[in-house]
Amino acid sequence: MADAAPLRKPRKGRLRRVALLLLLLGVALLPACGHLQVALLPVAEWIGPEGVYRFDVGDRRVMALTIDDGPSAHTDAILDLLAEHGHTATFFVHPDHTDALGPAGRAALQRILDEGHELGNHTAADVPSVRLPPEAFAASFKRADEALREFGVTPRWFRTAGGNFNPDTMSPLLHRYGYDPRFAMASFVPWDTFLHLPATYGRQLGARGYPGAILVLHEGIGEQAGRGERTMTTLRRLLEETDRRGYRLRTLSEVEAMSRE
Repeated sequence: MADAAPLRKPRKGRLRRVALLLLLLGVALLPACGHLQVALLPVAEWIGPEGVYRFDVGDRRVMALTIDDGPSAHTDAILDLLAEHGHTATFFVHPDHTDALGPAGRAALQRILDEGHELGNHTAADVPSVRLPPEAFAASFKRADEALREFGVTPRWFRTAGGNFNPDTMSPLLHRYGYDPRFAMASFVPWDTFLHLPATYGRQLGARGYPGAILVLHEGIGEQAGRGERTMTTLRRLLEETDRRGYRLRTLSEVEAMSRE
């Protein structure tokens, strides 16, 4: 694999946290937060240029749908709903979840691939990546990478567990293993993990989403199993809005390819 590319000095983590706090202000201003988050997105892009928050696809009505923290007991139902509406998504999965589900976990990942969706690296376990020492993060990243390659996948996208990133310790691995050098982020704060209003979240994403936006939903197992139940409600509402507005939901790689056309 290629050596790590030179990295320019990242901006201070404190500034990145400020940007996140600004974006979180939108959550406190429902239902207008969609407008506020769109307005503040350039701030996040300036402070954290190592991430990709949206794609420039012109006026094409397409958005990238990403679903984190799978597989779970709800993965098949999510896939059924996406198939019913003809959409695709990038699933950021944890090998620990796959192992916990046994054969059903591996079957879920295979079905994701068979039905034209995409798998992304989300580290081995649902533990915030920035809390891990560099060695532990590297081990978690590599384990997830190896698990995906066992399915014949050449992983391209990485999203940190917990959403925050440290370019100093993380970017070299993305380069070394051939991932897109940018961290997969989102166009809207994924507040579905801490504010449980799934229909409102789905309506916001569907109504405020724009060409090239990156959307995030969540699954979960164990104590976080409720995330999958809420995501089903969110997804139904999101699909109602996107279908009404004539939008299509696609994988990160599909939307990124459109941005290069």
